[in-house]
Amino acid sequence: MPLVDMHAHIFPDAIAVKAAASTGAFYDIPMCHNGTVAQLLEMQQAYHMTHFVIHSVATKASQVESINDFLARETAQHPQLFTPFAAMHPDYTHIAQEIDRVIAMGFRGIKLHPDIQGFAVDDPQAFRIYEAMEGRLPLLVHTGDNRHFLSDPARMARVLDHFPRLTAICAHLGGWSQWEKAQHELVGRENVYVDTSSSLYALDPPRAREMIRAFGVDHVFFGTDYPMWDCGEELRRIDALGLEPWEKEAILHGNAEKFLGLETDPRPETGQD
Repeated sequence: MPLVDMHAHIFPDAIAVKAAASTGAFYDIPMCHNGTVAQLLEMQQAYHMTHFVIHSVATKASQVESINDFLARETAQHPQLFTPFAAMHPDYTHIAQEIDRVIAMGFRGIKLHPDIQGFAVDDPQAFRIYEAMEGRLPLLVHTGDNRHFLSDPARMARVLDHFPRLTAICAHLGGWSQWEKAQHELVGRENVYVDTSSSLYALDPPRAREMIRAFGVDHVFFGTDYPMWDCGEELRRIDALGLEPWEKEAILHGNAEKFLGLETDPRPETGQD
């Protein structure tokens, strides 16, 4: 079966270990991997994964262009394996121009992490990003954190009310550590998708299955949140949910293939140049 990971962070080798460790410290969750492309490809080979959405978070506005250039280079090395989602930051000056640039380079979305980037997802300063991308690119956004509330599902709902043509992938089943609120605020919105990353470890299988079906199986993507989790571990958690075979197929690859317009070859890349 093809296997598409809609949520994978990658970093340049020189900073990968430090960046991965910093994310792990932020959540107090040990990282399974080191964040390098090489280790992502090792995981890909081990589990016969067929495609990844790759991204990285700009913690400062000055990082936006260099991160996007890095993602473009890695995608050029593995064009059948990677789809890039661009970095952006509310304090970045040339938002519209950079979005034009990444679209021209073949990027298929924008990734934001309000809690790590330090802004409220519904801050008017961030609206410049949504205005420039609405109807053009989807937003993959970390949603939910009961320690900070910058990415609170209710805040995300206000963004979607302001930008009805914005397609949002609200990561972590719509609200990490705020799953009840995520279900209350975001279920029933046609332009909202969710992924399974960094959720199944914390939710009982019946509760996770309930949430998946509440959002609609056709609106749910598989994600590992690499380097935080290993694909094998996440697949075992998927298996424990008791989903129907067609539901698993949709989540593990079918929905992502349709969303990204992929023609996934069931024979994965070797990961070798």
